[in-house]
Amino acid sequence: MPKLLWVALPVLVAMALLMLQALLRRQAPSRHALNIWSSLLLVAYVSTTAGLGIFWVANQQLPVFDWHYLFGYTTVLLVAIHLSFNLRIAWRFLTQRRQSGNSPPGDALPGTRISASTRPGRRRLLGAAGVLFTTGMAFALGLRHGRSELRVQWPVAGGSAGVATLPETSAAALTLVERYHAFSSHTRAGVLLRAPGVDWGDPPPPFKTYPGAPRVALPPASTGATPFGLASLGSVLWHTAGVSDARGPVKLRTSPSSGALFSTELYVAVRTVDGLPAGLWHYDASTHALERLAAAAPADAALGAPSEPTLQGAAALIVATAVLRRTGHKYRDRSYRYVLADLGHALENLHQATDAVGASARLVARFDESRAAATVGVDEAAEAVLALVALTPDAARSETPAISEPRRRAAGEVQWVVPPAPAAQALPLGVTSSMHLATSLRTATPQGAAPPASASQTPVGAPPPGSLGLPRAGPGRGDVLGTLAVRRSVRRYAATPLTLETLAGVLAGMATARGTPLLSDAVRINLVINAVAGVPPGAYHYQSESHALLPRRANMDLRAAAQAAALDQDVIGGAAVVFVLGIDRAAFAADASGPSRGYRHAFIEAGLVGERIYIEAGARDLGACAVGAFYDDEAAALVGADPLHEWIVHFAALGVPSV
Repeated sequence: MPKLLWVALPVLVAMALLMLQALLRRQAPSRHALNIWSSLLLVAYVSTTAGLGIFWVANQQLPVFDWHYLFGYTTVLLVAIHLSFNLRIAWRFLTQRRQSGNSPPGDALPGTRISASTRPGRRRLLGAAGVLFTTGMAFALGLRHGRSELRVQWPVAGGSAGVATLPETSAAALTLVERYHAFSSHTRAGVLLRAPGVDWGDPPPPFKTYPGAPRVALPPASTGATPFGLASLGSVLWHTAGVSDARGPVKLRTSPSSGALFSTELYVAVRTVDGLPAGLWHYDASTHALERLAAAAPADAALGAPSEPTLQGAAALIVATAVLRRTGHKYRDRSYRYVLADLGHALENLHQATDAVGASARLVARFDESRAAATVGVDEAAEAVLALVALTPDAARSETPAISEPRRRAAGEVQWVVPPAPAAQALPLGVTSSMHLATSLRTATPQGAAPPASASQTPVGAPPPGSLGLPRAGPGRGDVLGTLAVRRSVRRYAATPLTLETLAGVLAGMATARGTPLLSDAVRINLVINAVAGVPPGAYHYQSESHALLPRRANMDLRAAAQAAALDQDVIGGAAVVFVLGIDRAAFAADASGPSRGYRHAFIEAGLVGERIYIEAGARDLGACAVGAFYDDEAAALVGADPLHEWIVHFAALGVPSV
């Protein structure tokens, strides 16, 4: 409503002035007066629209001469020409003292004289110059701010082969992460102060294919079979990233993605899958088929994970990548956040689907992205390798945890190091390329022991005084694959409040789906409660250890503040509950793989937790919608989070779908 009021303000002011004149003169405005005022309003609105449009075209590095914009430019030109012929009449109407009634239209009033400075030709020339100056300044301003990209570098010292070990670069890596996170944060003033200098170009195709590669059509998605075979693998892949619906030209997937851009690509290293030859395959989501890229399954070392116990006994390995330009052409320097969270959504689906077909999925925390990229044949500068997952049949499951926990290694085993600092020209996507490289790891020659595993686990304790204990609610419907198959983002909610038992069940499912984090223990769950029976509205922090809500801003109606913080998106304002996920800075900074790798792990983990909101909502006939765009400072204030200790990274709405 405030936005609508500001947009309509010039019209409201004009109407008020016309009504005041009508009251003072005791007669209705003439058609000539109405024509003058509508022309002036048209000038104001067309100028504002053109200025904002041209500014954002330059600011976001959009194609300046696309068809859409060419029609817009032509409209602005025609309106400017039309108005230039009427400016003289409008100016005379506003400045000429009328003796009686309204002045008739015409080129001059009787007894008046047109000065040289107000001759029609000169006025039209001045008007045209004004239009050109305004649009030129808007474009120049957009380009100026569009080139205000942050440049990040990190020092390299000591270590093996001229590269730095993890302890040597922890402080520098943490500084880099802090700078990037601040730079990619949204603020109201930042819209005009920060924008990228990267030419993201036109968006790449939404699906990646390998023409000419041997193909195997996958069976329709099902519950799979035992042993782990082609049907099971096909079901897992479809429920992870398959096409489940279409909205015009947009093909929607089983896992959500920011802006429906779907940057994630999946590659499968097949070892022992019944009905499918071993080798390296690419999943073509558009046709639900596998494309064979190599005839032999790559070894662990070729995928950048030598001596990794998690890979032992795996029937297949999933290499997950992100085509950065798919997301970046819209979200720019914030896109690395989005591709990580989107990957987390897809990986949660992968875990749930793998469990449903009688197998397990384990994430590998440490692997060499450069080796994995070379093995699957992708250009790291354009398609970032972000995750490695082992799919293991039930019969081959071991007692190893779901995540490959870092451990102290004996002398002579592989040592993990950070990549060397790149040259500026080697970073085609600017700060996005820098951040991906900074969160990557490389294998070096064998040396001494690696640092011990992180000791940043959140202590378990009793709920603090004043917290609200939650009931132990049962799970929702057990058909996980059915829930994934029909999952959709719901943006309209009824005013029906949720029950406390329902909210408790969603929270329990979010926090304890596997009893332990998959990659990071840094994620914190906050909520803005708008409509839950028996719970005062306000902001709360969820403590999974005690299954309780700790008030942060209790007895406060925060619905409008939540919507404002989320860029005024109605989906947040209409929700019964808004989840506001944060990451603990000390927790991800203590990641045994280094702070920058911990930052990547934390964002993926937030995506994993965020996808559980969808799954738990679907199991209870509720609607959910993830939101990654928000004002970071306002989001932190919304839930009472201290930015020195916790960064907000994810919003998600929950409520009863509107009929």
